[in-house]
Amino acid sequence: MVLGKILLTALLTSRVAASTGHPSGDWPWQTFKSSPAQPPSLRINKHGNTSPGYLIFNQNGPEVHNYSLFIMSDDNELVWQSERNGFADFRVQTFEDSPVLTHWQGLALGEPWGFGVGIVRIYDESYENIYNVSLTTAQENIIPSGGLDSGMLFSYLDFHESRITRDGTMLVTVYNVTEHDLSPYGGPRNGWVTNSLFYEMDIKTNTVLYRWSALDHTDQIPIDDAIQFHPLEDFGKNKTLPYDYFHLNSVDKLDDGSYIISSRFFCSIFRLTPNGTVEWTFQGENGGDFKLASDISFRYQHDARVRHVGEDFMQLSLFNNDNSAVKSGVNETTGIFVTLDTKTWTATLDRELVDPTDRVYAKSQGNTQFLDNGNVILGYGSTAKIKEFTPDGSVAMSAVFGHKDGTVFSYRSYRFPWIGRPKTSPSVYACIKSNETQVYMSWNGATEHKTWQVFAGSTEGDLSSQVSVARQGFETAVTLSGLPALIQVEAKTADIDIPGARSAITRAKEPCT
Repeated sequence: MVLGKILLTALLTSRVAASTGHPSGDWPWQTFKSSPAQPPSLRINKHGNTSPGYLIFNQNGPEVHNYSLFIMSDDNELVWQSERNGFADFRVQTFEDSPVLTHWQGLALGEPWGFGVGIVRIYDESYENIYNVSLTTAQENIIPSGGLDSGMLFSYLDFHESRITRDGTMLVTVYNVTEHDLSPYGGPRNGWVTNSLFYEMDIKTNTVLYRWSALDHTDQIPIDDAIQFHPLEDFGKNKTLPYDYFHLNSVDKLDDGSYIISSRFFCSIFRLTPNGTVEWTFQGENGGDFKLASDISFRYQHDARVRHVGEDFMQLSLFNNDNSAVKSGVNETTGIFVTLDTKTWTATLDRELVDPTDRVYAKSQGNTQFLDNGNVILGYGSTAKIKEFTPDGSVAMSAVFGHKDGTVFSYRSYRFPWIGRPKTSPSVYACIKSNETQVYMSWNGATEHKTWQVFAGSTEGDLSSQVSVARQGFETAVTLSGLPALIQVEAKTADIDIPGARSAITRAKEPCT
């Protein structure tokens, strides 16, 4: 029997088709009929024009509903959700002239350790895992802190950095517990420190191309210059609680082969020559090698990035937490842009971003992303907020996905354009309600289709097109007259052939719930 092509009603967007779940007190999340995805329900306020692209972030924290990676729109619509695992630093990067998704995956320990052990995964536009970057025991003798057994770990890469350079290499961080004499600083002679290292690695072969160690440069970066908020007397006595005096949290590479690194516990940005020596220090309280303008200060910063380099100057951005796990709530967290003049050795504030209507005190994590249209994204790390600022400093958008600081967080949050072409098929769910059939359809990660074609029939051989309906967000719903036994859907876009765009054939469930 061929069903009549009668469309009784097309439901609204997936914001309506999806239900929202949250036990009392938890942040709400979305649920769908055709997909197991459960993204957070973003509380979005838009006040101006945002840059093109999607919001790209991960979720962690003691009150998070699920540990996943998310690509979402400004309309609170899910585009893609990953499997559930421990993730960080999810973003779009370029590798071999193609956009790729990258993220860290592994085990992360919170305060007082604040580090992770894992690998970095790279995905193509189809969400296929094309490369994994790792550092194994066969390459380096690394001792993790926190009581972790190195014999049980496959890779030691920390979550703080996974940046692809213009050379097509990857910059990664590693924390290594190392025996060190701490008696000059009031600690034990046979003490233990967390040594911050970074590596530049070949993505395809995992070959180490460059290695830098903070402990190798204590003549230029003395341990007692650290501005620690965890006192030494509580640490350094064993491998489980070593003294983390440096805490490397970002690495950038310049065209001349030098590096810009950020140390949280020195409240400093260092420029390293290609051979690893310190060329200069930019310190947030005393300036280091630079004289600070009166309006510049920063503490416990993250995500130091090079914006422009001239003959005698450098422009940097950084995420100024200005808060810690021990002290917070006094100085608000900001994004700052500075110019460092290496001729006059002065530091000038170019721009500071803050939302006066919603002051944030992020104790850890966070990032500053400069967008092509001049807007800037601030991801607030341990505070579950993302804000986009316009060039004049006003807030174009804010998105919230958790309650108070430290309960739900995203190490870094971004906005990027992205075209997803998944190799997985669309998903469909159908159920019976009275004399009608309700059909729900979605395709996790797909970005190009505009409509859905719905097929129905009594057998696989007589499936026929019943209706074409416009795509409405992540999950689109439609109600068909009659009670067909079998349902199939196909994602469609004019003038584009989408491979694998047909779902499997499903049987309508009875009844709808």
